[in-house]
Amino acid sequence: MMKKVFLFLVFSFLVMAMQGCQADGEKPSSDFHALDSLSALVGRQLQTRVQMLRKLQAAARPVVSDTIHGRLTDRQGRPMVGVVVSDSYQCVTTDSNGEYRMKPLAAARFVWYRVPAFCAIPVHSHDDHTACVYLPLEKGKRTYNFTLTRLKGGVEKYYKLFVLGDPQITNAISPYYTDASDNPVKKSDLWRFTNQTMADIRQTISNLPSEMPVYGLSMGDDVQYYGGYNAVLERQIRQAMGSTRMILFSVIGNHDQDGKALYRRQWEASFGPEDYSFDRGNEHYVCLNDVWFYRNQAYYSPGQLTKRQLSWLRQDLALTSHAKKVILCYHVPLTFGNNPWRQATPLDIASEQGHYASSNLSLLLKMLAPFKGGFELFCGHTHFAINHEIDFQGQHLMEHCHAAACGNIWQSNINICGTPNGYYVYSFYDGEIVGDYYKGTFWPADKQMTLFHADTDFNGESYATDWAIPRGKGAIIANVFNADSRWKVVAIEDGQRYPMERISSKGQDAFATGYHHKYSKSVNYHFISKQNGYLLMNHLFVYVPKRKGALVKVRATDPFGNVYEERSVNVITEPFKNYAHYYTNGK
Repeated sequence: MMKKVFLFLVFSFLVMAMQGCQADGEKPSSDFHALDSLSALVGRQLQTRVQMLRKLQAAARPVVSDTIHGRLTDRQGRPMVGVVVSDSYQCVTTDSNGEYRMKPLAAARFVWYRVPAFCAIPVHSHDDHTACVYLPLEKGKRTYNFTLTRLKGGVEKYYKLFVLGDPQITNAISPYYTDASDNPVKKSDLWRFTNQTMADIRQTISNLPSEMPVYGLSMGDDVQYYGGYNAVLERQIRQAMGSTRMILFSVIGNHDQDGKALYRRQWEASFGPEDYSFDRGNEHYVCLNDVWFYRNQAYYSPGQLTKRQLSWLRQDLALTSHAKKVILCYHVPLTFGNNPWRQATPLDIASEQGHYASSNLSLLLKMLAPFKGGFELFCGHTHFAINHEIDFQGQHLMEHCHAAACGNIWQSNINICGTPNGYYVYSFYDGEIVGDYYKGTFWPADKQMTLFHADTDFNGESYATDWAIPRGKGAIIANVFNADSRWKVVAIEDGQRYPMERISSKGQDAFATGYHHKYSKSVNYHFISKQNGYLLMNHLFVYVPKRKGALVKVRATDPFGNVYEERSVNVITEPFKNYAHYYTNGK
C-alpha cells in the first residue's frame, strides 16, 4: 500500500512539473504552433490586426481580475485615438473617444501605454528623466487615465540614442586608483557611475545641438546586491541615469533579480513593467525580460522568453506598422550562451563550440520578418563588447552586445575584453542607423582602439601565447572596440597597406586578464580569463610587420565611413600605470 501511495505521489509530481507554473513561474517556451494563424496578419492593415488580437488573447491564461478602463487625451483634452494600452499580457487600443477597457490578468502589476512617435516621453520628474509611461495597478482602483504631450515638430526623424551596458552598482567599495601607485582610495560604485559615466555622458550631450532629441537605454543589471540587500539602490541608479536631459529606458537584468522576488519588485518600483514597448522616429522599441531562473540564482544562457511573453509580443507587433524598424532590447544574449535550456540550438561555429542560440530565436525571426524596416538585436550582460554575427537558418544575424559601463564590475577602468568603461552613441535617421560609435569614459570620441605588442608579458599573460602568434617579429595587436565584419582594418607600413587578420574565437584579452589578475578583488580569475568558456573575442586584429622595428599605422574604417587611426609608437606596454588603472587628473 505504501508503495502505491509513493508511486501515486511521484506520478502527481511529474504531472504538475509537466503542466508548468503560472504567473512568474511559467516555463520558457519555443513551441507556439497553436498561434501560427498570426501569419495571416502579414500585409494586412492595422484595423484588421486589431480584430485579430482576440485570437491572440485567447491563447493567454484566463482573465480573473476586474475590468479597468481609462481615457487618453492630449494636453488640450482632445482624445488620443488608436494608442496601444497594455498590462504586459494583452494589448488593446483606444477608441474614437480616447477610451480603453481591459481585464488585467491576475499577475499584472502595471497598466501602461505605448508612447506614439509623435508624442513626448513622460518622465518621473523634472530632475529625473527616466521614462514613466505606466501606472501601478491598485486593488479596488478601476480608472487609469493618461495625458499625452504632442511633439511640436511631430515625429522626430533624427535623434541620438545612448546605450549603456550593465551599470551594475553594488554596496561594495571596489579598488579605485587615482595614480600609478598600488594605493586604492575608497569610492562607491554609485560615486564612480555618477562622477565618471554620467559626467562623461553629460559632456557628450553638451556637444550636441540643443534641439537634438536624446534618448537612452540601459541594457540591465542596473544594480547588484554585493554587500547585502539595499532597498534604495535601484532608486539611486535611476536618479543617476535620469540626471541629464537624455530620456532613459531600462530593461531588467539577471542581477536586478538574482532569482528573488524582492529584488525584482525593487526594480519594478523604480522602472515599471519588465515587458513594454514605445515608438521613436520610425523605430519600434520592445523591451523584454529574457532572464529565466532555475535553482535559485542559476539562469539560462542564451536568454529565454515564456509563452506569456511571446503571446504579448505577437499582440504588440500586430499593432505595429510593418514600415518601421524594430529594436528588440533584452539583457542576456539570444545568439550565444553556454548554459542553455534543453531546447536551445547548438551554434554551428567551430570557434564557438559549446555555445547555443535561444530556443526562441527562430520564432522571433519569423515574427520580425514582416517589418520592411528590418530589426536590430540589443543586449548587454557579458561585460565584454561583441557585435556577434552568426548565420542562422539562412539568415545573417548581428546581435549588438554592449560592453559594460562598469567594466569588470568597477574593478578597473576596462571591460574583460580590454574595451574601456563607457557607452555607445547611435544616430538614427528616418528608420536607419546612420552612425554608431563607442565612447570610452573620459576618452576622446575618435579614440576607437588600443595597440599592443603580441610579445609583451602582461602579468603572466600575452597575446602571442593566447593566439599562437609568432614571437620575436614585432607582431601588433589592435583592439578595435566596436568592430564587426563591416569594418576595414589595415596596417600601413612604409606607405603600403596590408589587411590585418581578425581574431574570432573563444578566448581572452591578455592585457585585461593580466591587469585584473593582479588587481581585481571581488571577481575571480575564472571570470576574466580563457577559463571562462563564455568569453568570445572578435574585435582583435593582428599584423606582423614586414620589417622588424618598422613604424606602423593602424587605420580602421567603420561602416559609416568614419576613419580612426593609431600608431605603433603608442602601444601599451604593461597592465598598469595606464588607463586601466587610473584616469589622468583624477578622471
